[in-house]
Amino acid sequence: MLWRSLARVAELLNRSSLWHCEHRVWGQLMASASFDRWLYLRLHRAGWIGSSERNSLQRIVRPGMTVLDVGANLGLYTVLLSRLVGPTGRVIAFEPDPHHVALLTKNCALNGCANVEAHNVALGSGSGRLALRRRFFNSGANTLGNADRKQFPTEVAVDVVSLDEFLPMLRPDLVKIDVQGWEVDVLSGMQRTLAASPHIAIYLEFFPAGLRHAGRSPVELLDLLINQNFQLYLTDRSRHTLLDHNGLAALVQSLTGLKYADLYGVR
Repeated sequence: MLWRSLARVAELLNRSSLWHCEHRVWGQLMASASFDRWLYLRLHRAGWIGSSERNSLQRIVRPGMTVLDVGANLGLYTVLLSRLVGPTGRVIAFEPDPHHVALLTKNCALNGCANVEAHNVALGSGSGRLALRRRFFNSGANTLGNADRKQFPTEVAVDVVSLDEFLPMLRPDLVKIDVQGWEVDVLSGMQRTLAASPHIAIYLEFFPAGLRHAGRSPVELLDLLINQNFQLYLTDRSRHTLLDHNGLAALVQSLTGLKYADLYGVR
């Protein structure tokens, strides 16, 4: 079909060697290997995206913490977390896309992140193999959920594991999750870890449209967190606003289309 041919051409242009370069972002040296990741880093460098997330994480993360970065992409936030937890801390990154995990590994090496371990797997509710669907010119929106083939024209088979099975003795201080609607599955696979970690915190992207594409609902995710005794805060730069039941309902109603918000959950 014509759109498949166009998708192939777009993929070749996106991965041209023109975009293989290094960028200085947040004082970190970051490599790109495609146009969409080149643009992603440039937008972060200009402060057009990512400022709120960076400020919130700088407020939350402390030296010595063990932090999970679930959906680590090319490692911009992984490297930031590595700096924030310091040499006595630990960052464990999960990224299913083989293109991204190669960049993630390279970027950690460029920044001397000896406290990071990276795993080329997706976290989910159990173990298996699933299709990771890739989007045109925005691989940050890759998804394990259902997706329009015209918007997500290519896919790659990836390994999926549950955290409870993969690292059963792990007791993290913070779990950062950005998985385009796959959050319910990620959290469902770490129920034992959450139960054994009474002071654990969660920082995640709340993206109702992505949740629905993954066959989940925004309310399902919020209920899962509330049932695990998390108090939920809306994060906006350095502000954290506690959300009660009415506040959560209003937030869901406000996030139409591709809108999302960052939530911070603490016990």
